[in-house]
Amino acid sequence: MNYVLLSALIVVLDQLLKAWISGRLRAVGNSIAFLPGVLRLSLVHNYGASWGIMAGKTTFLLAVTALVSLAILTALLLDKPGKPLGKLSFACILGGAAGNALDRAVQGYVVDMFETEFIRFPVFNVADCFITVGAVLLVLWVLTDEREEKRRRQELSRERWEKSREKAREDAALTEETRRAFDEEHDDMADG
Repeated sequence: MNYVLLSALIVVLDQLLKAWISGRLRAVGNSIAFLPGVLRLSLVHNYGASWGIMAGKTTFLLAVTALVSLAILTALLLDKPGKPLGKLSFACILGGAAGNALDRAVQGYVVDMFETEFIRFPVFNVADCFITVGAVLLVLWVLTDEREEKRRRQELSRERWEKSREKAREDAALTEETRRAFDEEHDDMADG
């Protein structure tokens, strides 16, 4: 699977939905029911990062996003995550980060649209969803990778132990053979 292509598809999906919401709702603050009691579609312009923190720091946010995105893209191109779960997590984070960065670069703000009705939570967008999913997958990848590494170390330790046990048996057999040879030689000398 081409994970860079997946990131690009995430950006396209994010941008299409943002354009549709902006066209449909037209003005900031307008909203429509989507899943009554659960989720509304509301047009919000976010001039900061998550929860609106760092509002007005567009250049800084773009620079940080560019550096992180470049690092993730490089890792994907060099196949650094290795396992599919790691690659998928990187692709989701990259696609989400690029979708929001595109908004910031072109408009100076990020378009958010999903507003939860059952809890008070900041309005978010598709890119945010993919960043969150990517972060969860990243944690799962790290945890499973650590577990696999521990199992590999245990297997290696077991192999080393079995080799050392086999070596000890060989040494014991050689020692026994040497003792017999010595005894036979000693007996021959005593007889002769």
